[in-house]
Amino acid sequence: MNRPADANSLLHEVDFLVVDVETTGLSAARGDRICEIGAVKIRGGEIRDSFGTLINPGRPIAPAASAVNHITDAMVSRAPRFADALPSLLPLLRGSVIVGYNAEFDLSFLRNEFLLAGRQWENHRMVDTLALARKLLPGLRKYPQEFVAGIVGLAFPVKHRALEDATMTATLFTLFTSMLRSHGVEQFADVLRPDLITLLCAKRRALIDTALRNGNNLWIKYLSPSANGISSRVITPIGCSTAAGNVSADTMVVGFCHTAREERTFRLDRILDLRLIHTLPRVSE
Repeated sequence: MNRPADANSLLHEVDFLVVDVETTGLSAARGDRICEIGAVKIRGGEIRDSFGTLINPGRPIAPAASAVNHITDAMVSRAPRFADALPSLLPLLRGSVIVGYNAEFDLSFLRNEFLLAGRQWENHRMVDTLALARKLLPGLRKYPQEFVAGIVGLAFPVKHRALEDATMTATLFTLFTSMLRSHGVEQFADVLRPDLITLLCAKRRALIDTALRNGNNLWIKYLSPSANGISSRVITPIGCSTAAGNVSADTMVVGFCHTAREERTFRLDRILDLRLIHTLPRVSE
């Protein structure tokens, strides 16, 4: 049996089960049901198992829902009921942290289906990839899954089908945890911290202060919300808008950008990754 994650678990040791459901409508409380489920198990950044199936919901699929997920009543007429799919789903759930994109929506339907099947829903820990995207990619004009995937350079040809969406969420989640680990954030508990962005900005600021103090250049990966994109560049840091050592997400870093060949400003919370480098000369102009 897998050991559930605790505060001391390392990210690469945790079993995460990424779940996505398609439904007959928008509210389990008003009687809507699951009509497709997809689940992808990941550990250490690798997919270890997956499961997906259409589900006979025992009620018609609303036209508005069908227009989005392209699942019809005819498609699910011979599909298994949710209770019949549970023997395939339960081993994946056991010991796993649940991950979703807008996860509470999916969990509200899963809890309801377990109740209707006469099964007890375990109180799994949960991580919402949408919430992580808002923290790690600040300032985007919108956060639908397909838009965020495009920002980070992931092709997303299939939308609103459960297994495909779960696989994309797993890819995004793995990318986000890789970003955290590149900052030395290794523990699972840190993912759930309300001050996660402050923690990351403190680590970024410390490295920038080192570069300023020692005359290093920096390689950075920068998110530009206005351009809806992420770019890599080398900068010579010149200064910051706050005093040395201060942690502020909206701190502006001034530097000479060797890509643009001019002085630019970079907001601290949008520097997604950075490294000290020594290969370019300092630029003072």
